[in-house]
Amino acid sequence: MKHAYRWARPLLAVLLFIGFSARAQQAWRPFRPGLIYTFSPVAATGAANAYTLKLDSAYVTAAGDSAWAFNRVMRDVTGKVPDNDAFAFRKSRNNLFGQRLVWQPGSSEFTLETLTEGTAQTGAALRLRPRAAVGSTWLASGAVMATLSRRGPQTVNGQPDTVATITLSTGPVLRLSRRFGLLEGPQWLALGSGTAQWRAAQVPQTLAQSPYYPTTLFGLAPGDELGYAWQPFYFGFSPCEEGVVLRRITARQLTPDSLVFLLQEQRRGQRYGMPECSGPVGPFTDPVVSKRWAFSLRTGKSPQFTALPLLTGEYGPAHAGPSAPLVMGRVLVGAPAGGLCQTPLQIRYQRVFSFQANTLPGQYRPGIDSQGWQQTFAVADPSAPGPSGVGDMATYDLGLRYVRRTLPSGLVYTCGLAGSFTGLLPTRAAQAAALGALHPNPATDVATLTLAQPARVGQQLRLTDALGRVVWSAPVAAGQTIATVPLTGRPSGFYLLNLSGSGSSTTWKLIHE
Repeated sequence: MKHAYRWARPLLAVLLFIGFSARAQQAWRPFRPGLIYTFSPVAATGAANAYTLKLDSAYVTAAGDSAWAFNRVMRDVTGKVPDNDAFAFRKSRNNLFGQRLVWQPGSSEFTLETLTEGTAQTGAALRLRPRAAVGSTWLASGAVMATLSRRGPQTVNGQPDTVATITLSTGPVLRLSRRFGLLEGPQWLALGSGTAQWRAAQVPQTLAQSPYYPTTLFGLAPGDELGYAWQPFYFGFSPCEEGVVLRRITARQLTPDSLVFLLQEQRRGQRYGMPECSGPVGPFTDPVVSKRWAFSLRTGKSPQFTALPLLTGEYGPAHAGPSAPLVMGRVLVGAPAGGLCQTPLQIRYQRVFSFQANTLPGQYRPGIDSQGWQQTFAVADPSAPGPSGVGDMATYDLGLRYVRRTLPSGLVYTCGLAGSFTGLLPTRAAQAAALGALHPNPATDVATLTLAQPARVGQQLRLTDALGRVVWSAPVAAGQTIATVPLTGRPSGFYLLNLSGSGSSTTWKLIHE
């Protein structure tokens, strides 16, 4: 019997080949787009710092190969990694394991490439063959030979996998996972003997799974309080001014693509009147300030925290302007959970400024004195639910000293001393009492609101019942200080009277008898 669709066989073969090629491209690939990779130094002892990187662009080379470039970074001019107390950095296209990953369609070979950057980095192209026969040898880069010394089953992060080990003739070792990519490799893809090795600290993560995700960094809820010590930089032997800042979350809104917090902030301090200082001497308390923090859940970015979500060494403008400094990511810091409101894992950033000396072109250096800006975020950690996930731990002249928050379990967690912040950010009832008085309360037919200050343009009164339904509303004329609220005919019970407009909102409780 003849088959009527013999023409379909070549097409099926092509489709099977394409599918096999796609799977081959995915399997053993050292890095994949859309994922964040985290590595720690093999030689580290104790709480290790972690380096994060990603592929951030894809293209086709002139030879028709597929290429993926790593995110560009600031590199310490000494050749070490960021966060080693470096005094100078330079922009580099070479990340921890090279400048790009290259794959030739139809092959099972991957190449990690670095670019030559003066005397700081020698260019190389390292050919990796994780599917080669065990014991086979090939020319990996220049005169460096590679041997596939082992390949077999292994558990990676608790998941079954297959791992290949490639040993270079000069000493460095690379380990690749069939599912999760590069597990270990030499720093800066240097192929000489004695090169520091880095290993994967965890499996690759999407942004939503990573420490940089907004809901992971800012696990706050309405009512949570954060208290900071405040001390601006000063010249001389004593500060010009110092004090404390208290923040209170008033609202949280989570949508499929955004996270928004509303909060109040108030500062109290002391000015000392030293000869080199300016301003009035004595204690002061600033008015309450309302703020808004917004985050994109798609990108991790925030207008209020412009450093997020830069990875290790990754950089961007600190703010708008042609001469703005750059802000760069530092390594993830594994810190002991002890101490004052400390967290097991922190994300840190710092600003660097262009240093255009004739003999040292292209250098960037951290700011000093009043320009020494740094920022630290506390990453959420199930092992320390109290202090972790509180977001901004330190920014420039603010350092976290007090936390009071309600955990998802309902328990109230407190660390630090609340006494320094007593009297800041009065409660809603205290704020309402300062703005106006509602009398009589309880009331029968009518209640009268007497404002401490004349009403502003655009303000309105609204009365809601215990179910949240609006039962009465009326505009308040600008300059008005007294308003009456009719209650005749309404059921007895609990009501809320709200005065809103001009960027503020105040609520009084009212009992109708």
